Amino acid sequence: MNNKPLITLYTPGNKPDLIEKASRFEPDGIIIDFEDAVPLNMKSEVRNNISQNIIPNLNITTLVRVNSEKEFLEDDLRAVVNKNIYGIALPMAESVSQVKFVDQILTDQEKKVGLEINSIKLLLLIETALGVIKCYDICSAAERVESIVFGSAQDGDLQRDLRSDWSIEGFELNYSRSRSLVEARAAKLPYILDGAYGGINDLDGLKSECELSKRIGYDGRTLIHPSHIKIAREAYEPNPKEIELYSRMVIAFEEAVKNGQAAITFENKLVDYAMYKKAKAFLDL
Repeated sequence: MNNKPLITLYTPGNKPDLIEKASRFEPDGIIIDFEDAVPLNMKSEVRNNISQNIIPNLNITTLVRVNSEKEFLEDDLRAVVNKNIYGIALPMAESVSQVKFVDQILTDQEKKVGLEINSIKLLLLIETALGVIKCYDICSAAERVESIVFGSAQDGDLQRDLRSDWSIEGFELNYSRSRSLVEARAAKLPYILDGAYGGINDLDGLKSECELSKRIGYDGRTLIHPSHIKIAREAYEPNPKEIELYSRMVIAFEEAVKNGQAAITFENKLVDYAMYKKAKAFLDL
């Protein structure tokens, strides 16, 4: 499996049965969590069990959220690199040196197990104020960086670091969410993910936040419960009416170009090359 993990489900590393069941809910991928879901005294045990007994048998796009602390990070990375892993989710990403350190270890492990260099992708979790203002730099620090995951969770690390409040309208995190997106886009990452929504049974709230996230420009998000998958997928998928509109716009503009025009009025709107390129990019996605 090698799908881009746009709608991705977290699975706790200390509950292998949930990992094995996750594919039936049809996320684009799963993130096996070695970090917050695993008690400190179980981290080594969970790492060994998952890397030896679970990962080799998975048939779904799989990432591992490793621990960012030095006493766990390198061991986590070296344990999980194999052909069945799509990538690594790195918590608390906030410095170029940190990303380069992870990249070096992954490169070393890829060589050891016979994988192509940069085949293991890296997703950076933006969960601190420093991570937000350094987002472009860390996104550009290694070729294997494929996306960010913005730390939007209520009462999560970013909210704690910012000392901000939280609301479903998103005003409190709007600057950080928007800046992270802009810097990740500037770094030319192929897709950008928002973070998990904590209200397990608040499906209306999830829908509202997904719609907000999509309007800002995010392509998908990580999730913590299977019931969230359908709602998130519908929210981030292109609107059929938009597809139809942009398809007509492209046809009309290309016909105008053949007739020597580079600006037209299309359904009471000015369309030139900029709008045409936007429509093409939308349809390409």
